[in-house]
Amino acid sequence: MPRGSHSGLTATPPRKGMSVPYAVARIHTIERNRLDTGQIERLLAAATYGEALRVLAEIGFLSAEGGDAEMIAAERVRSACALVRKISPDPNATDCFMLRYDGLNLKTLLKARCLNQPAAFLSPCGVYPVDRLAHMVAERQYKKLPEALRAPLDALEKKLAVRDDALAIDAAADKAVYALIRQKLRFVKSRAIRAYFAERADILGAVMLLRARRMGRDAAFFSEMLLPGGTIREAKWLRAFENPDLLEGLLAACGKAVKQAAAAAVQDAAKLPALEKAMEDHLIAKFTALRHDCLRIEPVIGHILGAEKEAAAVRLILAGKKNAFPPEAIRERLRVLYGE
Repeated sequence: MPRGSHSGLTATPPRKGMSVPYAVARIHTIERNRLDTGQIERLLAAATYGEALRVLAEIGFLSAEGGDAEMIAAERVRSACALVRKISPDPNATDCFMLRYDGLNLKTLLKARCLNQPAAFLSPCGVYPVDRLAHMVAERQYKKLPEALRAPLDALEKKLAVRDDALAIDAAADKAVYALIRQKLRFVKSRAIRAYFAERADILGAVMLLRARRMGRDAAFFSEMLLPGGTIREAKWLRAFENPDLLEGLLAACGKAVKQAAAAAVQDAAKLPALEKAMEDHLIAKFTALRHDCLRIEPVIGHILGAEKEAAAVRLILAGKKNAFPPEAIRERLRVLYGE
């Protein structure tokens, strides 16, 4: 059984011999080699894809012999998750941030099964081993998973027995993961972590509302997509579905930048990516503010978030250089780095 396997109603016990100060000290030693804003600007200034690769080698992201930058970026995320899994004194907190990889793996496995194709690009960063998830999906049996995951997946299998539905797969996996996170958060003391997931669920709710409307879907479809754990009641969401101008007020607690991005996205659906960027920048700030606190778990989680931001920035810049996008077009899509 995976580490910390349980019904979701009891806390995963702390690891013996691990402490927050020790974990934070380990993290701070490693983070000296993380990309910073100045290095990202050097990448953006590179005239070509090849020059961007040379910059990555000069700043130590790639070896002198080069290599696949995207694979190295993915390896940095994998390494960050592996280290945090090893040293975390609070698995209930750190698992919440790794469960999204289980959700991505489940989506990939289920969609590949529907298409009779092998699953590709599965991540080892989740809480549950990839080979066990693959076996469960192949057998359509999820009894070894916590109830929060098992029940939605069992219900999804009944739908898929009638008709393959990629949207249903995405919705079921996301809601299942958020339901388990919500259970684990009962045992997490950090206000920043609890606020992170509550506000993320709220902002993603706004994103899904606008996407559902753009797709011409009704309120019932949108309601099925809502994630558990947010602060906004369904009745308010349904009123906002009929009148999206209400979204700005619903997201007031998430700060000015998110509110403005939501208002802009209501007027122009093409600005939805800017709302997602505003969400990511707002949420990472909660951990940047606490990155030097050696008595809190947030810097340990920040190590995962930082590696993810770094990898995403490298991938975005390289893709932009490969397609000859101007630096400003790339910059406006970049998320704020952890610690900046």
